[in-house]
Amino acid sequence: MIKEIKELEKMCCWKVVKMSSVPHGSKRISCRWVFKLKYRLRDGAYERHRARLVAMGYQQEKGRDYFESFSPSCSHSTIQLVLAFTSVSGWHSLDLAAVCAFNSSDLAEGERVYVKGPPGYDIGDGNCSSMLKCIYGLVQAPRQYYMLCREVYQKAGMKQLQNDECVFTCHVSNIIGQPSLTNEDLLVNGKVLNMEIVPMQIRVYRSCCHPVAAMILVMYVDNNKNRYSRI
Repeated sequence: MIKEIKELEKMCCWKVVKMSSVPHGSKRISCRWVFKLKYRLRDGAYERHRARLVAMGYQQEKGRDYFESFSPSCSHSTIQLVLAFTSVSGWHSLDLAAVCAFNSSDLAEGERVYVKGPPGYDIGDGNCSSMLKCIYGLVQAPRQYYMLCREVYQKAGMKQLQNDECVFTCHVSNIIGQPSLTNEDLLVNGKVLNMEIVPMQIRVYRSCCHPVAAMILVMYVDNNKNRYSRI
């Protein structure tokens, strides 16, 4: 049994601990499996079975099982504005759906969540699961996923908008040897309006034929609605 539990821990978001090691005042929450048949979007044909372990987050208590919650959703006006860009020549759009998004992020520092054994898995009497990462159903899961995405986007050089924290932007010069772009270049000097074709040999990004390469990334719940331009 111990060997089986250790093998299971390598594949899961939790580790098995003794109930005696659970801090006083902590409470175990329940979990369940959610089963779904997946079909291909293009033709509606059956693709696969999917099973997902989901925590019963309504049993969580703020200050005990989580500290903060947040669902990353941009405003409707932001979506309308970004979609309007896609009708302009030189802009292209791409939708990215994150696979098992909420399972990608760790719990916040100091948070401890203890879950009863998953249905069908015997973790032994007197044991429970201590979560290492977030799973679907946890109240803090959307916020932790957002925090992870923000960290990755900012490390990649993107800037977060002040008036909509679910929007990240980036714009760079697409001409080799040119200095970094400034707001004056974009607004005063009209760089964005300059739609000349840049020769292939002097492009920073070969797939972009214009002098400025820009990207607008919009987060909505657990999906990245990625709108990017080649100006």
